[in-house]
This record gives sequence, C-alpha cells and structure tokens, in this order.
Amino acid sequence: MTLFSSGDKIAVDEFTYANLIATAQLNNLHLVAIKNDQGGMNIEALKHACQNNNLAGLYIMPEYSNPTGAVLSVARRKEIATIAQEYGLKIIEDDYLSFLSKLNPERPPKIMELLPDQTCYVCSMSKVLASGLRVGYLVFPAQLAQQIKNGFFNTTVKTSTLNTAIASMAIKEHVVQQIIQNKVTLAKQANILFEQYFPTAPTNQLTDYAFFRRLPLKNVQNTAKVEQALANINIRCFGSDRFQINASSNDHFLRVSLSANKSLDELETGLKKLRKFLQKSNLI
Repeated sequence: MTLFSSGDKIAVDEFTYANLIATAQLNNLHLVAIKNDQGGMNIEALKHACQNNNLAGLYIMPEYSNPTGAVLSVARRKEIATIAQEYGLKIIEDDYLSFLSKLNPERPPKIMELLPDQTCYVCSMSKVLASGLRVGYLVFPAQLAQQIKNGFFNTTVKTSTLNTAIASMAIKEHVVQQIIQNKVTLAKQANILFEQYFPTAPTNQLTDYAFFRRLPLKNVQNTAKVEQALANINIRCFGSDRFQINASSNDHFLRVSLSANKSLDELETGLKKLRKFLQKSNLI
C-alpha cells in the first residue's frame, strides 16, 4: 500500500511469489498475470496488458524467479524497462537471490540500473545468512522517499535492532562471503543429486546453484491434489496452482526445495521417494 492504492492493477508473472498474491488480496490490489515463455515474462504479452489495462506497476524477479526459476537475459530486461518507462509503471524488483548474480555468466544489469527513476529494488539477508534474519534492503527513487517513509510509519514496520547488528557485523567481518560460498557449494551438490533423479528437468545458467527446482508434470489438472498425496507420504512440495493468479495456464509443475533438508543423504532419500511416486502415478 506504500506505492499503490486500493484497486490498482499490477503486472506479475503468470506464476509468481505466493506471499505477494496473499498480500495483494489483503490490500485489494489486482494482479494481472503476464504469460511467460522460456525467457521469462513475455514482451508481447506485457505490451498487450499495458494497452488493455490501466496498469500502475510491475512486480518482477529477474534472477531465478520463484517459483519458475526463470532468469531474464540482458535483452529481456532492457525490453521490460523500455515498456515500463513508456507506460509509467512503478517497478518492484525483488532480488531475493542477489548473491547469485556473480555466478550468472551474462552478468545482466539490475532493472533498477536500467530504470532508476521508476524502480524500487528489494533484497534481504534471509537467503544470504539465515532464514530467521529478517533484515531487508530497499533502494528507491528520491521522489518516492517521503511516500515510502510514510508507508513504513503507517504500518509500524520495524526491523529488529539485534538482527540489524548481526547482519552488519557479518558483513564487516566478511562472514557473509564465507556463508555464501558454503551455500553455493552445498547447492551445487544438491543440484547434482536432483539431476541424477530428474535428468530432464529444465535448466538455465543458474540452476547449478539454485535452492529449488521446477519439475514439470503431465497428466494432471490440479496440483493441489498432488501436493496432498505427497504430504500423505511425508514429502512436502509445492504445486504450481498455489503460485498462479488464474487457471488459464496448462503448465503444471512442482517446486522442489533442495535446501530444507538436514543433509544431502536426507535430500537423496526424499528425491528417490518423490521420483518413485511420480513415476508410479504417471506424472513424469
């Protein structure tokens, strides 16, 4: 509600962050799903939405989008920035995996760098250091400063002083770099395991280091039922339905976390069990 008003329309990927969907519903913001292709948000679909809807903004995750894992190319980012500038869209750039940017051989620019006067850039320490460390960072245009400050004040959003101190000390003492390296190493090992069991799963320039993977399904219309069936055998995966704005897509998949297990052995046990279930159910 800091950047937008009740009733505003915001463009998002056709599969987008589940918490954003819930937040939009609470604040009467209307999300407009933009069709994706292999490169992420489809440019023609975004243009069409801008021409036929009075869009106020755009929410996007350029670096390994949650839940699809799409990574926007340099060209795609520039095209999105051009359209956003033409139609005056306020952009929320969610860079929750910012530390993986250096592992992308293309080294694409942030959308904030391409369109600084319209982009609010968000990242946090929860993925970098620890999930319980709820410290976020926000870079925004100077002209939005008072509006954003008022939003924080009106919603009484405050960051724990202790969490801020821990994050600051970790940065100053170079602990962050060590933790990132350890996470990248473990993620690479986890993805090697994943690809042993699901060798045909989609890949891109960051899947080797990803914390989750997209696993396409066949012969399914309701992934919530697949979720429940998996839960019944003590496997927790998220189906694509929970990330979808509307039911127009025939693209069904599971979001498989690779970072929620206590060990690689436990992960392998889960992946083996998951593959057995999906094969038996003729879903892959």
